[in-house]
Amino acid sequence: MERCFKEPLHILSMNSNRQTTIGFTAIVIVFISCVSAVCSINFFEPQISSINPNDLAQLRYYTEQYPPYNYIENGQIKGVSVELLSAITQKLGAQATPRQINLTAWTDGYQEALTQNNTVLFSTVRLPERENLFKWAGPICTYQYALFAGWDTTTAVNNTVELKNYRIGVITDDAAIPLLLAAGVDRSHLVNETSAEVLIEKLAHGTIDLWCYPEEVGRHITKEETGNYYAFNVVYRLKQVDLYYAFSIGTPDSTVNAFQAAINELKNEKDNRGFSTHDMILGQYIPAIGFAHLNYLTEEYTPFNYQGEHGEATGISVEILQSIFSRSGVKAAPNVKVVPLVEGFQQAQQDSSTCLFSIVRTPEREPNYNWVGPFSKVTFVVYSEVDSNLSIASVEDLNMYRIGTVNHTIEYDLLVGQGVDSSNIVLASTPAELLQMLQNDQIDVWAVGELTGHYEINNAGLDTKQFEQLYTIGEKEVYFIFSRNVPNLLIDAFQHAIEAVRNQKDAQGFSEYERIIYRNLGVGYAKQTFSNSQVVALVEQTADAIRQNATDAFLHINAGESPYKSTQYTSLYVFAYDTNATMVAHADNILLVGVNFHGKTDVAGTPFRDYIIQGALSNGKGWVDYVYSNIGQTNLYYKTTYYQLVTGSDGVQYVVCSGNFKN
Repeated sequence: MERCFKEPLHILSMNSNRQTTIGFTAIVIVFISCVSAVCSINFFEPQISSINPNDLAQLRYYTEQYPPYNYIENGQIKGVSVELLSAITQKLGAQATPRQINLTAWTDGYQEALTQNNTVLFSTVRLPERENLFKWAGPICTYQYALFAGWDTTTAVNNTVELKNYRIGVITDDAAIPLLLAAGVDRSHLVNETSAEVLIEKLAHGTIDLWCYPEEVGRHITKEETGNYYAFNVVYRLKQVDLYYAFSIGTPDSTVNAFQAAINELKNEKDNRGFSTHDMILGQYIPAIGFAHLNYLTEEYTPFNYQGEHGEATGISVEILQSIFSRSGVKAAPNVKVVPLVEGFQQAQQDSSTCLFSIVRTPEREPNYNWVGPFSKVTFVVYSEVDSNLSIASVEDLNMYRIGTVNHTIEYDLLVGQGVDSSNIVLASTPAELLQMLQNDQIDVWAVGELTGHYEINNAGLDTKQFEQLYTIGEKEVYFIFSRNVPNLLIDAFQHAIEAVRNQKDAQGFSEYERIIYRNLGVGYAKQTFSNSQVVALVEQTADAIRQNATDAFLHINAGESPYKSTQYTSLYVFAYDTNATMVAHADNILLVGVNFHGKTDVAGTPFRDYIIQGALSNGKGWVDYVYSNIGQTNLYYKTTYYQLVTGSDGVQYVVCSGNFKN
């Protein structure tokens, strides 16, 4: 790990005596904003032509395990600094060879650069104390420390003065310490550890309030430890510093100058979108930059995505994308363009950097894109006007009518796939156009998503009682899709961000997804797919298991195993609290385990967990109603949960729960 100190220090998870010489490959990437042009080493503009090829071939490079800047993966060394080095040396005409690049402990590499000629150390923070120890080329990019907190905490930091209220975890001798001290934090509030893994564990268990670490490195290590890039929330960002290539002092000026000139060229040469080679290298590794480089397209499909009254893209899916940007540290808002669906599919296939949403996953579409999600589920139905007195009980009945649907949509595929004659299908460009055609008797029925149809009817100022759903043609999950060339790292980070938006509960006890749905759709009722008696039976079965062996029962619950999570019904699962309203087990969302929900409400303001605990302690068992999201569905629904107080084999009282959505 690179430190902002004069003397070298040991790195995280690396043995200082161990040095591995390794090959590397070139890959393109991204990151936060990096400076486009750099000051030259001398007083003249550096020139690539000034380099001596023999001098370049003699260079030895040292770096460390520090993702996403430089790290080893599957036997190859990669990262922002490594890929930029590849582009630099290729431009200089002598691309760095595997023998020249060494992955080692930071201390070892630092000593080599101080004592040996023709040595380059990266990625290195350029400090006044180091200025005369090395020759410099860069900057590679901007490097920023952030303060991480748990998503379920009420931690809010608006300025450095407020930092004095928290216990802050830091790595011993890391650059975070002088940054925090300079911000006015008392040294007694700093909790020192030798590894980020220990600090992550302490933050998860509440023994520290904040963890200070470079933001992108923290995201990567958090993913390694928890499986989720976004397990923690960035509540404040500290000072930025720049990373450089540091050359041993005896390296010829001509070599360093040519190196600098190559960096300048990589920053200045732009593609037709205005992105430089340097930008693109950064963008494939760092979501905060990579997401901002993508083109975002969607179609007119209310209430998920559509063009607002001022021409802006809006809707449920757009708000989810905005939340992903915010969570990932992207400084700009997503620029979403509303286009016909067929145009969106074409661009996603032809362009290397396009995201299209909201799209149903089908076998035919599967190989053409990278898929991220699902983030919702859509029920597709056939609407008619009530006065038409139509009746549809089967696909055969559908073939008796003119069926309107949007061109190139899943509704068309579902109809044809179920045996509807394509000659009976009337195509249009938008759902609103089809609603008008239905009213004008140009079609007999309208095939559309249930929520979309309901929204369009309301938006047109019509009475929903004038229309009825005659037939359900299918139910499908929807996704964000990406061009095949979008880097896997960005795809993976986007997937984690969606899961965090849907599943992570904030300090009030509900997710950003629930907020978005509540703003757009309000609360509805769901069709029950299982009975309340099945809910009661599951709770009683779980309570018996906890009485016999609480530890074993919680282990199997948290693993999502049957019977604690039904293999038949996605919404039938069990969860349990202690009497302080801390979740001790959850068969469907392990991220909630360990979270205290005292005082936390549903999206409508009901502190239903407190009601559950109070009812269990007073009456032993009972039911509580509240608002909750239905797994795999889009809307928020009224839910009722059955609870039962039980004393576990460990002598501790627990409240076992399971719920059902209300008809």
